Amino acid sequence: MPDKQVIYHKTQKGTEAIANRHSGLAPRLRSLLIMVDGKRTYAELTTMAAALGDPERLSELEAEGLVELAVAEEKTMPAALEPAGAPQQPAAAAASPQRAANLAQAQRFSSHLLEHLLGPMAEPLCIKIEGARDLADFVAAIKRAREIVREIKGSAEAERFVAQIEAQMPVG
Repeated sequence: MPDKQVIYHKTQKGTEAIANRHSGLAPRLRSLLIMVDGKRTYAELTTMAAALGDPERLSELEAEGLVELAVAEEKTMPAALEPAGAPQQPAAAAASPQRAANLAQAQRFSSHLLEHLLGPMAEPLCIKIEGARDLADFVAAIKRAREIVREIKGSAEAERFVAQIEAQMPVG
């Protein structure tokens, strides 16, 4: 179960589902999705879901990709996790096979570390990390994971998480 103080917000898919009344969402599920505003905590939303008849509906919205954990934007990132200053190129042109292999290793390492820190709550973040097509996508997923770790485990644990990942980063 996520921390009761974790906050959820709608994803782009969730926003589109609300805008499209014919999205196929059950009425109660749609009602709960409308209540997800980026300000209400997990505890508040599960209480509302219980009032709608099913306290597990929030996890259903998350599994469907309609909501996700909300995190504060971080302005700085350790240098090793910042993407190169050059404009992003397609992954095939930007990454050599060796870099891709190193990136894949960093992705696996990061996912395992995140699962160790957060348990089952890490699954959506791990999917984003492992689905990163290039270094820029990976960095974005790690930034998001760091914020979640910070919210749940504290700043010191979040910085340890990033330091361990930096040690696994592909070498230019």
